[in-house]
Amino acid sequence: MPLVRLDFAPGVDKEGTNYDNPIGWFDTDKVRFRMGSPEKIGGWTAYSNNEFIGICRAIIPWTALSGSNHFGVGTHLKLYVESGESYYDVTPIRASSTINTNPFAITSGSAVVTVTDTDHGVTANSYVTFSGATSSDGTLTAAVMNSEYSVDSVIDANSYKVTMSATATGSDATEGGGSVVAAYQINVGLDAAVAGTGWGVGLWGSEGWGSASTEATDVTMQLRLWSLVTFGEDLIANIRNGGIYQWDTSGGLSNRAVNLTSLSDATGVPTVVRQILMIPESRHLMALGCDPEDDVGTQDTLLIRWADSETLTDWTPGTENTAGSIRLSIGSEIVTGLVTKRDILVWTNSALNIVSYTGRPFFFGTKIVSTNTSIMGPNAAIEVDELTYWMGSKNFYVYDGAVNTLPCTLREHVFTNINRDQRQKVHVGINRGESEVIWFYPTTTDEVDNYVVYNYVQKIWYHGTMVRTAWIDRSHNEFPVAAATDNKLYDHEKGYDDGETNPVTAITAYAESSIFEPFPGDGYQYAFVGRLLPDVTFAGSDATNPAVDITITPQNYPGVAPGTGDDTTVTRSAATPVELHTKQAALRVRGRGLVYRIESTSTGVFWRNGASRIDVRPDGRQ
Repeated sequence: MPLVRLDFAPGVDKEGTNYDNPIGWFDTDKVRFRMGSPEKIGGWTAYSNNEFIGICRAIIPWTALSGSNHFGVGTHLKLYVESGESYYDVTPIRASSTINTNPFAITSGSAVVTVTDTDHGVTANSYVTFSGATSSDGTLTAAVMNSEYSVDSVIDANSYKVTMSATATGSDATEGGGSVVAAYQINVGLDAAVAGTGWGVGLWGSEGWGSASTEATDVTMQLRLWSLVTFGEDLIANIRNGGIYQWDTSGGLSNRAVNLTSLSDATGVPTVVRQILMIPESRHLMALGCDPEDDVGTQDTLLIRWADSETLTDWTPGTENTAGSIRLSIGSEIVTGLVTKRDILVWTNSALNIVSYTGRPFFFGTKIVSTNTSIMGPNAAIEVDELTYWMGSKNFYVYDGAVNTLPCTLREHVFTNINRDQRQKVHVGINRGESEVIWFYPTTTDEVDNYVVYNYVQKIWYHGTMVRTAWIDRSHNEFPVAAATDNKLYDHEKGYDDGETNPVTAITAYAESSIFEPFPGDGYQYAFVGRLLPDVTFAGSDATNPAVDITITPQNYPGVAPGTGDDTTVTRSAATPVELHTKQAALRVRGRGLVYRIESTSTGVFWRNGASRIDVRPDGRQ
């Protein structure tokens, strides 16, 4: 019987049907392509055993003047600075003052305490730290009271409940004394978007031309997203549709971030901002979709403002500074902005604009690049080698001086399955070591659970499943870093296993071909496969005897279920001087079309598929 070499086109193509697909790959998970051949991706291990609180949606790396390395980590509940693999809570304080006398109403046998504070302004799940409290209860001591707690529920404008770390054993009473100080952190955001609020609310043209949107809801009711930049050695953080905060590195890790409006020399600082950008060449801090200086607190979602160069606090334009503002003209709101090597790109909900530094007298000007251009969410765009890639509402795009649709062999698969109610969670990362742009997006759940990759060197697409809520490429850290929903960061491309468990577990990785006909051009001709000559490399595997399963499955007609396949385990028997593995396997498969699948389900295994061959012969027409 003749040997048929199994050469499949690189990348995954789902734009047609499985049968219609040219001889290539139709499905993958945890697999990438190298020189056209599929291989298992690298694994991941915990960056630190320490955890943060909340779902991380933003990470930024930077190095202080002292040489210390940090990550800024923004979650829906907190803002952190990572140093030495520990997370330091730098969440800004919204308000801090002495509250009502004996504010803690305790109930014997319960850890739930009702706190009275007139006009507290706190929301459920937000954090408060008490100090200065006294207590006569034997268990619910002053040390217990003087701690940080999350608000269980809000009773009314003057009272709320918290669950303390000990149960009261004394009589029902009011405790705390007359010197209790409550330090309220900024109210928390949501970990999932709520339909009818936030970005995308309202209809095109529902507001008058040139007027600010009145349909934006309270920022506490929206998905909590952060934009993080650095200014010198300091971290600058903005809550989407909220304030701008500075964490001063020189203040130490116990220091909290503060609102720019609270700094002594602050003038005209925006109070409600959609996103911040740092312009490296001119050293301007720029605010997108913010409130104007003459109408503080009223957000104009098309307004762009910038502070005086080299400052964070001087936002009032004058003859002696370079502060200023400009308003975009197309669209009803700014969705996001991106600083690239070429330009500052700003997307509204219907256009892409360039914002360029022009010098005096206006300092920045704008130009419309493209209209009728969409972007999926605030974190869906990235620059790679002077090209900008982003996910739109129905297509992928690339900007190289002009906007072009990026051909995608997984377009229908992605945009049919994406959960558009949670589109703000879409985020893109770069893995330069593998030439990959990776979009993470939610499908059947409210959380991100899938990814799609564009390999910009090979110009191919592939996809898989993975829960990652934020991603950054290698920086001062040796590996790419991503956030998971278990409140940890993970080093990626490290080892070959899933380090989210202890002990580690195997990563199930597979590549499955489209249906192919061994005897093309004669669709009614059956083929009989009697032998497989596998071609696989396990170079780099940690396992002593790494193995993969290869399955050949028959498919007699496009519209019927696959037949019963036959599989074999290919195991490496020696690594040197020549890598040896299973040389051949006897199979018994009969079908008009065939599907090839390679898969690994064991720990310590790395594999790359080569050019396997099957021993096949014609076997009748029925």
